[in-house]
Amino acid sequence: MKTIFLCAVLVATFATSLAVNCTTLPDGSYEAGCRSFAVCKGGVGLIVDCEPKKVFNNNTGLCDDVANVSPPCGLARTCTGKPNGKYADVDLHCSSYYTCYEEKFLGHNICPAGLVFDEGLVTCNWREAVPPPCGTKH
Repeated sequence: MKTIFLCAVLVATFATSLAVNCTTLPDGSYEAGCRSFAVCKGGVGLIVDCEPKKVFNNNTGLCDDVANVSPPCGLARTCTGKPNGKYADVDLHCSSYYTCYEEKFLGHNICPAGLVFDEGLVTCNWREAVPPPCGTKH
């Protein structure tokens, strides 16, 4: 079971990193998630993974110590007493979510612009399709 969950986390992280399409972006670094970023050059992207205990810093375009990075990537959440899973970061208007595994915080992921985390479907979704507190669906 541990292996399956960790593989799912890695696949979700990898899939998030592929969301950066460099063909339409100027050269530079672009956030692909809290633990990786894309370097675009000439329309071609290269995914760079941050070292353990480091996250992407939007201000510098590089990996940095968590303490130097603004939320959500620089924000740790407590997972004590929480079952394994993904949780909407309600304090940040649900535009990001975090993963808990064996009561350990594994980090944040950011939803694409305009979407919020839907805990019921365990994916980012349109605000109007998500029930409160993250969305407006009734």
